[in-house]
Amino acid sequence: MINQWNKLIFLVLLSTLLVNCDNDNVATPNLLCDQTDLVANKSVADIRAASNNIVRGYNYDDVIEAYVVSSDEYGNFFKAISFQTLPTATTKTIGFSVPIDVSNAYIDYRVGNKVYVKLKNQFTDIRYGSLRIGTSYISSFNIGGVGRLSQNDFKDILIASCTTVSDDQLVTPMTIAQSQDDEKVNTLIEISNVQFTEEAIGRTFYEETNDIGGATNWSLRDDEGNQIILRTSSYARFAADDLPTGVGTVRGVLTKYSDDFQLVVRSLDDIAMKGERAIPFFIENFQSVTDKANLSLPDWTNIVTEGKLFWRSGILDGNGYAEFAISGTRVDLNEAWLISPPINLDDTINEVLTFRTAQEGLDVNSNLNALEVYIATDFDGLNVDQASWINLNPKLPNQATPDLQYIGSGKIDLSSYEGEVHIAFKYVGSGKNLALDGSFLLDDVQIVAE
Repeated sequence: MINQWNKLIFLVLLSTLLVNCDNDNVATPNLLCDQTDLVANKSVADIRAASNNIVRGYNYDDVIEAYVVSSDEYGNFFKAISFQTLPTATTKTIGFSVPIDVSNAYIDYRVGNKVYVKLKNQFTDIRYGSLRIGTSYISSFNIGGVGRLSQNDFKDILIASCTTVSDDQLVTPMTIAQSQDDEKVNTLIEISNVQFTEEAIGRTFYEETNDIGGATNWSLRDDEGNQIILRTSSYARFAADDLPTGVGTVRGVLTKYSDDFQLVVRSLDDIAMKGERAIPFFIENFQSVTDKANLSLPDWTNIVTEGKLFWRSGILDGNGYAEFAISGTRVDLNEAWLISPPINLDDTINEVLTFRTAQEGLDVNSNLNALEVYIATDFDGLNVDQASWINLNPKLPNQATPDLQYIGSGKIDLSSYEGEVHIAFKYVGSGKNLALDGSFLLDDVQIVAE
């Protein structure tokens, strides 16, 4: 009888425990946001329009609103938050940054979170084309700038709301060419159909031997020859991971340093590159050239047909390139040809040529100061005038293109050519006429095929 009674007590206790466990699962509390919304009485566009490269204090009790697009959760952003407005059918997205003397800011300011920025007693400027908001800062060279909000003040200036939107509501799809725009800096963008350049294959996101200011720069390339830097901090959690070898889509915050536009991802979730990459069968990236010398590469032809100046080679920030610069010379007229080695198209199909070019000091768009690109099937390696050159009409920089900003040539179809061909880059200009003495730079010539 006692054993039966003990069994009954055990069954009652077990039933009670199971019921309590089930109730625990059901009764998970909801976390509620109780942050008070402010009223934005100024737009980000208003503040940007009133700012310039000179630091200025803001004396009015105004508030703007914007959305967080960067995150330091995975270590690739450091003590700065990028914000942007929401894109609409009639208004463009505008971005800005706020330097902040705080680590792990993502805890308080999550991606997509709407944040109100109190402007009174803060400072603004335009740095590398983008708006900054923060405190005042004087460098050791006595140069003023916008500095980081302090740990004691940042939460009184950046007021996180209870509103959060998705990444897809913030991101703007665009091409690399479209991204080369100061107004898009500090906004979230997504670029499709890109792959890392050949130099990056087999490498990691960050490498100590390729450190530039605490980070590593690798280039992403599209199928029209355009490139953009992908920058990874040494502190990124994925710094030691291998770079993807495929082609696909990269999402990140557009930044800029000096003249270089750069893409910074928040985490590896921003990268989807599983497609099959296009491998060039001909490539010349000019990385083996000598700085400030007449260009000399195996099997390349550098010929002057009028005047006396040859194509030159240069190296800037570790990047080699070919250049024709006539500025400051006394040559009345110069015509020079840089011609590729023979390229055999018999073993491939659907060949596509791409390259990058930039200009510097181009005052007018004129045939008397111009770069032209040709192809020939009958160049003998010496007599330029005897070959049958056909103009390929690529995309080239003009007077409106910012100095030293490379643009892709576009996809130049070579599928109708057979046998050995030569690609020629012809420059015409004047060193005496100051309106006709611009320079052209050439880089990353390559041909892909099936």
